Amino acid sequence: MERGGILRLLLIGLGLFLFMQYGLPAITGKGGGGNEEKQPLGAADWSVPTDRGAERLCTIKGERFDAQLSTRGASLRHVLLTDAKYARDGHPIDLVSTSLEHRMPLRTDLFAPGVEPAKQQVAVHDVDWTLAPSDGKSCSFSYFADASGTPLPSREGAVTALTKTVVATGKAFELSVDVKVENLGPLPRKHRATVEESAWRTKQETEGSLGRQSEFLTETVAAANDKVERWTPGDFSPSDFKKKEFTAERWRRAPGDGRWVATASSYFSEVAVALEGPGAPAAETLIEEVWSPQLSKSKDPSYGHIYRARIAWPELELAPGASASYKAVTYAGPKERDVLAATGHGISEVINLGWFSPIAKALVWYVRQLATMVGSWGWAIVLLTITVRLGLFPLTLSQIKNSIVMRRLKPEMDVLNAKYKDDATQRGLATQELWRKHKVNPAVGCVPVLLQMPVWFALYTALQTAVELYHTPFGPFIPDLSAPGKYFIIPVLLGASSFIQQKLMPPQGDPAQQKMMMYMMPGIFTVMMLFLPAGLGVYMMTNTWLGILQQVLMERYMSAGAPPSSGIEVREKKTLGDDKSTPSLGKGKASVRG
Repeated sequence: MERGGILRLLLIGLGLFLFMQYGLPAITGKGGGGNEEKQPLGAADWSVPTDRGAERLCTIKGERFDAQLSTRGASLRHVLLTDAKYARDGHPIDLVSTSLEHRMPLRTDLFAPGVEPAKQQVAVHDVDWTLAPSDGKSCSFSYFADASGTPLPSREGAVTALTKTVVATGKAFELSVDVKVENLGPLPRKHRATVEESAWRTKQETEGSLGRQSEFLTETVAAANDKVERWTPGDFSPSDFKKKEFTAERWRRAPGDGRWVATASSYFSEVAVALEGPGAPAAETLIEEVWSPQLSKSKDPSYGHIYRARIAWPELELAPGASASYKAVTYAGPKERDVLAATGHGISEVINLGWFSPIAKALVWYVRQLATMVGSWGWAIVLLTITVRLGLFPLTLSQIKNSIVMRRLKPEMDVLNAKYKDDATQRGLATQELWRKHKVNPAVGCVPVLLQMPVWFALYTALQTAVELYHTPFGPFIPDLSAPGKYFIIPVLLGASSFIQQKLMPPQGDPAQQKMMMYMMPGIFTVMMLFLPAGLGVYMMTNTWLGILQQVLMERYMSAGAPPSSGIEVREKKTLGDDKSTPSLGKGKASVRG
């Protein structure tokens, strides 16, 4: 394939990649942050007791994490990851990113919307709980209230009794949640139970650099029946709330019975899984825009979004003396595939592998096997690259052979280009005839490039979401495979390698096009790798070096054998360039000596 064709394919691939990364979100509104119109949201799900006691905290030391819960709402205040790998600036990563009491993870709301106060099981959305003594592995909360909703210290005189127990299950990053609602009064009362996950990110935090996704880019995920739906801020524009999948409370509900919900960034996720409860729960998500009323959205540096996802059981009326129990399990931690699989319930699908998900899954599985064998994720990526290159070797072999033959035909090509410089049609016909005589098929060179594009896109997505690469070093110049390397070593090496590879390719086209190919391709690779993860740079650089090695070896192999037949006879009437009439090639066909 001619260099110009390869360049066009690569530029098309790059353009497609940038379109999917930036253009498509802009067109569909997936990026959020559009106009200044406000979402049609109120404070309907936020109410607390007027007379509040002192806040108390309870700590749970779980497997690979420490969690802290508050009596205000019995929700999480901190989830600290205790592995040394999961630290920023020397401090453990805290997965609780919100600060508003009514938007904290593990929030449990029992208030029934639209029900008159006299029939409510609870008077407010976020009650103040009483904390029982803790053993460091569990937190037990209780709440009692009379008919008016006034909190009581014990069950005596109460019409409402609530208990919420949060326990470390012994599995990594996992907590179980049990909630019991009792109606101790003489009249029927209603409640609606929800368990919520939440996260907060500013718009600035979620913006990536050229080609590189921010690790804080966040989405909400809802799994219902056998389908998993993902939502970003652009899916909650003011006009979206008119769609039929939105409930009266302005939550976006996934069709079918809810299984689990999550808020998920590139490498971490908080998941709530419905286990037991009366009736089939719904999986609902909501992304709220937040900015200062004193500033416009575009000028507020703190403009951002609260990502919310909840399991919502149906409203339930309890007869006097009746009770209801709800059970859920939550996962708050990195998207480690083995750990997610151990938690079960299909929450491994929280990992978003994009459009080429089947290819990405296969690549991730294979590179994980290699990493287990060699004990290094960097070397595993190198071995993955070698495997992909070997798999494409039959096609690459044909490409290299064509390349070498085309290089040897360059003198003949120069004659045709000069002879028909003013007649593109005749030049094309003569060139096609020359290639046919020497069994050259330039299109063969396109196939390996086209086949590698889905692999490259899938690998890019896989590396962007592979928490196994997070803060994982590879050699002295790559402290983190999920981030760009130090001192721009990879971009420089990749650019130099690409330049060498271009030098080895057969020169095609006019000198201006050759010069553009010689410097443009290395320049593109160098600029791209300034921002992309080092793991992807390892793949691209290894792939380039293998391409150079294949080219050199094939050159030597073919040079050692019989040279291909060459020579083109162009019968001219006069000196080249003096005669403008058509030479005796017979309708543009070249006569080639065999």
